[in-house]
Amino acid sequence: MSCHLNRLLPGGIRAVTVLVLAAVLAACTDTDVSQEILRDDEAEQGEATRAGFEKLVEAYRTGYVARGAHAKAHACLRAYFDVQPDIRSEFRYGIFAEPGRRYRTWVRFSNGHYDLETSHDYKNDARGMALKLMGIDGDTLEQDGANGPAQDFLMANTPVFFVRNMPDYNSFIANPEHLKDFFFPGWNPFKWRIKEVFAGKRVLSPPPASVLDPMYFSITPYKLGPRNIKFAARPCNARDAQEPVIDENAGADFLRDQLGEELGRTGACFIFQVQVQRPDADGMSLDDATEAWPEQDAPFVPLATITIPRQDFSGEEQAQFCENLSFAPWHALPEHRPLGQLNRLRRHAYPASSGYRHERNEAEIPDAMAYWEAGD
Repeated sequence: MSCHLNRLLPGGIRAVTVLVLAAVLAACTDTDVSQEILRDDEAEQGEATRAGFEKLVEAYRTGYVARGAHAKAHACLRAYFDVQPDIRSEFRYGIFAEPGRRYRTWVRFSNGHYDLETSHDYKNDARGMALKLMGIDGDTLEQDGANGPAQDFLMANTPVFFVRNMPDYNSFIANPEHLKDFFFPGWNPFKWRIKEVFAGKRVLSPPPASVLDPMYFSITPYKLGPRNIKFAARPCNARDAQEPVIDENAGADFLRDQLGEELGRTGACFIFQVQVQRPDADGMSLDDATEAWPEQDAPFVPLATITIPRQDFSGEEQAQFCENLSFAPWHALPEHRPLGQLNRLRRHAYPASSGYRHERNEAEIPDAMAYWEAGD
């Protein structure tokens, strides 16, 4: 981004204070947005996240300790992740290194809320789609319990989040029930999080008619070999828009029920695709999750197909398996390393949440591949 002071300050700068001039110069400084910049207080922020997540999980426990985010699962489903046979050479890294390769995969659909007891499907909320690819080659950055290496991809049905950095995230999880105080902390309007308000309205949206209908986004960036990317999963076939039912008459579990009916009849399909960051383009920060990368500067490129076969997931055993399964952004090959402040916080939050709930529930992370194959 270039900046011309003579346009910003017509008539000279004699009337401009040193403070304003410094701000203008800072805004006009060219920066390389492709590089991560670590905070001086990363360790303190990470510890605050770990402690905050454990407190959050404990606060909403009943007889059972659920996840600290996306607590309610609609289902965990057997699926296949097929790398495109003609994938372009510049994307052949990590799980995409071998064109046409197939990975056995678990797909978890969920509601975003952290309170399992009140996370009813008819309420405004985020909806999640998480993938666990098994049988991958290489060592991951974080281990998936006793499982072998697995590559996880976590997504939500909106390209933005309402928190942009580490201090803001810790402020939010310290008191998540009081969103008004998070968005408007006091009477000083310069401290109000107005941009985050609009992002929050996109995140907390009415339910879809089916969890198979939306497009799901990574929100935060990741590596793909030498490139910085965001990823998404788009339904293979756009269906006729349906007006979602948004009152309690739909039922607290209507998304799960609808998913069961659909997969009892036929399968489903998503296209896994990526946006590549352009360091010379505006609005493509690694840290600001309140902004989506503009598609005109970073069009989506398809890399793989996610196929969900027709299946029955109604058994209690599979539901319990789904509860004990663990997903995390850092269950990733180095070629797919998470990037940015929020992802670095998630390296503290997800293990804290998983370890805490598995210990309190006296449960173990299950063997995902063995269970997948048992139902094959």
